[in-house]
Amino acid sequence: MNNNLYKKIMGNKSTSQYWGQELLRDILIKDLLGTDDHSILYWAGKKIARKFPLRDALDVSLFFKQSGLGELSIISENKHEIKWTLNGEIVKARLESSADADFMFEAGILAQIAQQQMGVIAEAEMNPKEEKNGKVTIRVHMDPKSPTNDSDDISNFDLYSN
Repeated sequence: MNNNLYKKIMGNKSTSQYWGQELLRDILIKDLLGTDDHSILYWAGKKIARKFPLRDALDVSLFFKQSGLGELSIISENKHEIKWTLNGEIVKARLESSADADFMFEAGILAQIAQQQMGVIAEAEMNPKEEKNGKVTIRVHMDPKSPTNDSDDISNFDLYSN
């Protein structure tokens, strides 16, 4: 996988700038965390979202792009679920280089942001069968009957949007 990941990332001008990030994320962190990597990365994503509370879906998409996580957009939304798609060259390269490419970090971010913005318990999931054509689908499930106080003390993070 390491050689394949390196070739995929460095062989594409639009993704080569992400090599350092991928070296840490898909090689070092997986080795350090072992079989717990999925759950720890999910928790880490939630932790990051608490440090960078975002105002709305446009800010979330911009934050993902600026952070080198990919292009994020909403497919559908209702009071029980927000369905996101994550794509872009970096996502496609990661999916093509490893059958076990992990996007739980991104899922954790989206779950926590939904919880903060909607004020209800939220958790995210990914179905590997929905990963295709260089795209990942992340579903954030919300429980409107389970309020949280997450939105009470949040001051939104201001993004550069040039």
